[in-house]
Amino acid sequence: MRIPYVNVNFEGVKVACVGDSLTYGTTLLNRKVESYPARLAKSLGKGYDVVNFGFAGYALNRHSAKCYLNLPVLGMLEQYSPDYVIMLLGTNDARQKNFTAEVDFANAFRAIITAIKNLSSKPQLIAMTCPMAYVDTNLYEFDFSHENLYKVVQIQKTILNEYKVPYIDLYSITKGKTSLYAEDMLHFNSKGAKFLAYRTYTAIKEFENKEK
Repeated sequence: MRIPYVNVNFEGVKVACVGDSLTYGTTLLNRKVESYPARLAKSLGKGYDVVNFGFAGYALNRHSAKCYLNLPVLGMLEQYSPDYVIMLLGTNDARQKNFTAEVDFANAFRAIITAIKNLSSKPQLIAMTCPMAYVDTNLYEFDFSHENLYKVVQIQKTILNEYKVPYIDLYSITKGKTSLYAEDMLHFNSKGAKFLAYRTYTAIKEFENKEK
């Protein structure tokens, strides 16, 4: 497991990107440059620090083999004191081995939102729903379920609206955009990572403009 470097003494705007392999940059040739957090950092420029808290293969469901909530991420976030948290989690919860019941995912999704909101730095949380997936479950040895993914996204939207958390509806805006995906049609390619970076950059700038 890769523990990201966290510059707790950075004096500018701190951005934490919380997520799974879609955030980590799985399938990208050079994730340190091509992942969406890396591209976001380049777009934001000097005065911003962006940390990639993406851990490949992790789900939110507490019954999953690799649960994001069991990682030391929340402690690292508390130490880092981010101004923004960008969250993209849930795609691995659509896997058959991780999906137990809708209520289990809902409880876990509420738990991480609450934990982020309770950070002492009181960061602005910006969430993203899971994007579409086009993986052929007959071709690839994934225990992935498109039906579960749809359920996960509906739960995400309901809870994000309930908590009044602003979010980017990736599920809707990636419909038909197969050119954004890697060969497995589940992860993003470099173009897809650039697309995520643009969307998150725009969201951050919108909040900054509101505060002026």
